[in-house]
Amino acid sequence: MKKNKSVFLLSFVLASIVLVSCEDSIDKVNSPIPYESIGGYDSSDDVAATHLVSKLSFDGNIADSKSGVTGGVGTNVTYGTGIKGEAYQGSSTSFIAYANVANSVINLKHISVSMWIKTNPHTGGAQSIFMLPKKTDFWGNIFTLIEGTGPATTMLMKNHIQKDVVPSIPWAGQFIEHAGANVLNNMFGAWKHIVWTYNGTNSTYSLYIDGQKLALPASISKRYASDPLTGGVGYGELANSEVSKFIIGGYQQHLGSPWGTPDGWMLNYTGLLDEFRIYDSALTDNEVTALYKLEKDKR
Repeated sequence: MKKNKSVFLLSFVLASIVLVSCEDSIDKVNSPIPYESIGGYDSSDDVAATHLVSKLSFDGNIADSKSGVTGGVGTNVTYGTGIKGEAYQGSSTSFIAYANVANSVINLKHISVSMWIKTNPHTGGAQSIFMLPKKTDFWGNIFTLIEGTGPATTMLMKNHIQKDVVPSIPWAGQFIEHAGANVLNNMFGAWKHIVWTYNGTNSTYSLYIDGQKLALPASISKRYASDPLTGGVGYGELANSEVSKFIIGGYQQHLGSPWGTPDGWMLNYTGLLDEFRIYDSALTDNEVTALYKLEKDKR
């Protein structure tokens, strides 16, 4: 009986050693499975990496990891759950003022602005997501606005790119406006990835929603001083000037001098904003799609 017990114990010990040895061998042989690349990229920061001039992730802070805008001071800033980590949570009284703007942003000739937003319909005016101010121009150099639409499922969005000519790049006055037949559908109540680009070489504007390029009429996509079909000349490269500061969630008028107080319709952005990026190039279709998929995958 004692002999059988000894044999049993010895067999158990040997089996345990073999099992542990096998597990160690498996651990050494099997390395973690790498992520599959998307569009040729492993990370969102790999997309057009040499052209990224500003990146605001809002992971508990307002710092720009690319230092295109610095010296940020937040007013009533809070954070919510983002598409990646945390996100800027706007409100009717919150905004961020950056005191310094790098030449990499000031001297943009072409541009792509990428952001994730999650917001709801509003009334009473237009909410500003961001603005690159101009000291002597009421509208600043560059911005993105969301017009108040009331309780609807469509979003009226305006983007603006300033030229040192008169008039500014035209569409509905000074703006590139997504309204009427070009209104943006199903944009509220969920995270939406927005990228808009301007290529100064061919004076072309594009807009992407969730990685998909919208089919836009020439009246929006071609930024010409007159009809390009009749020999009109494109506006060419961007020409930002008299840049002072940078603002998230408000208008340059919220920054005080040299601007006056905001008009009543100038509303702070009240939604969530995450992974805000500025590039000094017009991203390609593949780059935009890859950026959307990688950020959605928290990469």
